[in-house]
Amino acid sequence: MATVLPLLVTSMVLAGSPAMRYSSQLRAETVVRTPNLTETADRSVIQDLVITPRGQVIFYTPRLELKAILEPQLLLRRTFTEPTLEILTFLFLRGEYQLARGFKVWAMEATTYGAFPFEDFRVPAPTNGGQTARLLDTGQYIYSENMVGFDITGIRRTYIGVMGGLVINGLLDAPTTVRPREEKVTPSQIGPEVRAFAFHSLTRRLVLGAELYGRDVHFSTDARLSLLQTSPLVQYQFHPLISGRLALGMAVGERRPQSTVLPLPTMSILHPIGEAALTTPVPVGYHWPVKAKLSLKYAPFVDAYSTLVFPRVESGFGFEWVGRRKAQVNLDLAVAQAITSGFHRRDGEERVAVKVQWPLTRSSAVVASGRFLRLREFLIDDDPIYKWFLGVGLVIRQENGRL
Repeated sequence: MATVLPLLVTSMVLAGSPAMRYSSQLRAETVVRTPNLTETADRSVIQDLVITPRGQVIFYTPRLELKAILEPQLLLRRTFTEPTLEILTFLFLRGEYQLARGFKVWAMEATTYGAFPFEDFRVPAPTNGGQTARLLDTGQYIYSENMVGFDITGIRRTYIGVMGGLVINGLLDAPTTVRPREEKVTPSQIGPEVRAFAFHSLTRRLVLGAELYGRDVHFSTDARLSLLQTSPLVQYQFHPLISGRLALGMAVGERRPQSTVLPLPTMSILHPIGEAALTTPVPVGYHWPVKAKLSLKYAPFVDAYSTLVFPRVESGFGFEWVGRRKAQVNLDLAVAQAITSGFHRRDGEERVAVKVQWPLTRSSAVVASGRFLRLREFLIDDDPIYKWFLGVGLVIRQENGRL
């Protein structure tokens, strides 16, 4: 990644002086929520203040485009009781170059770094004598995707896309051994990923395709997961406003367990996978602006605490209304349940999320959001965990600037 982006910049200079588009945004939001799993709090309801400036710039020529986004998040946690300032920074870089008509290559880097949002992972660290004398500030973490790929659109009615790279996800002071469940600390992950897509339109309504997803994840607790998922799919347009999707495939791989006192054998993975989705309008008003989406998915799930892999059923039901000047209302309902034996057999979750965005002027809007979560993660708690938050904020943006 470090060598690809300079080459793209050099190509841009050789291609001539680029044009530029830029935009900026500021979001201020107050959040009322329940304490998190590892957060020490003296009350059941906590208030935070989140300020998020965002800047975006795009340089472009007829063949080349470079895009950069910088978004620091300033979190004033527990604003009125024990205020602390935490900073989370998101950086996105992408460059793409059209080598020939219908053939484009690109490179991308997306990194989030800082204090884990809405969490406090300070855990005790023993000294050589076995006594607890200090704290590990494991709240600092990084999530980074570094990808390169290409897109082919020059073949009639066909799209082919391939990407691959390195993904890093975890705490900077990650655990190297399995921790007691009351600490609720997850191991970090690092490893290569590859994705490939191919779609061909047989008719205006029928599309056939295939997807491939492979990863080789190394955990800080010495566990390793190698997994390859492939699924042919079909998409059909029943009506200009109604579409369906069906995908069936297989997941194969191998998992090496975490380091324990007694070594455990390596486990082979062979799971069927499937996904069905339907998007349809809801007859509200004369123009049917409300869309509904139903989805059902059966796929392998990796538990963040135990690193075990098991099948899980996930279903979702969502509404979306999009009005003028970016007015929008979203409602999402989701249910997930593990399909396995052992101590993960009762794991799952139920989630409700609502988001409303209403414009005030051409450059500002009010945003309100909320979420309720019932989490069943019996490896870390014997009872279901209930979490919720409500947030109201103001968004001010300036778009479509040109130089």
